[in-house]
Amino acid sequence: MRTASIESPDPPRGTPAWWSLHWRRTASLGAILVLLIGTHIPRLAIGPEEDGPDKLLHLAAFATIAMLLRISRPGRPWWWTAMIAVGLAVVDEVTQELPGLNRSFDPLDLVADAGGVALALAWCGALGLPRGGPAWWREGHRRRFAGYRLLLASFANWLHIGVAGVLGAMIGGVALVLIVRHPAIGPITMTVVGAETGMVAGVVAALEIGRRHAASRITAERRCVGCLVSGVDAGGACGTCGEVASSEVEPRQVGRRRLLLPAVLALLAASAALILGYLGLQALRWQVGRPWPVLAWYDRLYVADAMSFDAIILGLVGAGTVWWTRRVAARLAEQEGVRCLRCGHDLRGTAEDEGLGRCPECGEGFRRGFADVAPSGEHAES
Repeated sequence: MRTASIESPDPPRGTPAWWSLHWRRTASLGAILVLLIGTHIPRLAIGPEEDGPDKLLHLAAFATIAMLLRISRPGRPWWWTAMIAVGLAVVDEVTQELPGLNRSFDPLDLVADAGGVALALAWCGALGLPRGGPAWWREGHRRRFAGYRLLLASFANWLHIGVAGVLGAMIGGVALVLIVRHPAIGPITMTVVGAETGMVAGVVAALEIGRRHAASRITAERRCVGCLVSGVDAGGACGTCGEVASSEVEPRQVGRRRLLLPAVLALLAASAALILGYLGLQALRWQVGRPWPVLAWYDRLYVADAMSFDAIILGLVGAGTVWWTRRVAARLAEQEGVRCLRCGHDLRGTAEDEGLGRCPECGEGFRRGFADVAPSGEHAES
C-alpha cells in the first residue's frame, strides 16, 4: 500500500519541521523507556486478579508506542512500525521471566499488545493523508497536517498536550467510577477505563485546538508547508528546502449530510458482520454440543480482560468506518462544479462568473474550470 507523506525523513536541521520530528522521536523513545521500566518493577500487581486491568493497560501502552513510532518515522511503511512494536512486546514479555522480578510470561499480554499496535496503525491509516480526491482536496489535508507538525515543534506544546491528557484521565477516571456502577466490573477496572477514555479525549481536544491555531500561523506568517519556515511567498520557492509554495487553498468541505449515510451503512455492515460471526460460532456450539474453542476461551476470561478485546474489535470497526467515509468524501470532492459539495444539487446548468458560482439551493460557493492546485513536495512511501 502506498500513501502520500507530507514531510521528508530528513528536514533541514534547525527548521521547525526538524524540531517537530526531533520531539516526536524523543517522545517515542521516552514512551518505550517508561514502558520497560514499568513492566519490570519487581512484584508489581495492580488490583486483585479478578479486577486487574492489566490487559487494558497493555493495550493502551502499546497503542501509544505504535502511534508515536508511526508519526516519528516518515517515509517508512506501516509494517516497519508493526515489526518494531511487536518485537518490543515480545522482548518485554520474555524479559519478565528474569529471576527476582516475580513476573511471568503471559501470552494474553502479547495479544493485548498486538491489539494495541493494530489499533494505532488502523487509526493512523484512517486519519492519514488521502490518496484520492482532487488536488485541492489533498493539498488542504497537507496543510492540516502541517498545522500538527508546527504544533509539535515546540516542547511547551508537548507539555500542554500532556497536561490536557492527565486532566482528562483524572476527570474521566473519577467520573466513570462514581457515575457508572456495574456488578460485574470492579472499581479499579472502571477507573482505568475512565482514565484511558478521558486521556484520549483530552489529548485529542488539545491537538485539535492547537492545530487550528498553528494552521492560522502558517497562513499569517507565510510558512513553507514542507520545512515550516516563515516568509515564503505563494508560488515562490522556499530558500531552505526548495519546495515551491502553492497558492492558498480555499477551504471547501463536503457536506456532513452527504457523508452521514455512507458512515451509517459502513457501521451497520461491520456490526452485522460481527453479529453474524458470533451467531455462527454459537450455531456451531449447539451443533457439536460443546463450546466452540473461541467462545470457550472468551468465556474463561476475566471481565477486565474481555473488555480489552472488545475494545480492540470496536476500535478496528471505528477506524474502518472513518477510512471508508473519507474515501467517500474524496469521491464527492471530485464532483465540484458538477454537484454541490454541501447539498448535492446538480450544478451543470448553473451560471458562473469566470468559473465562480453559487449553488441555487444552499448558497454554497463552487469553482469550475480553474486549474487545480497541485500538491507540491509529496514523497511516496511504500
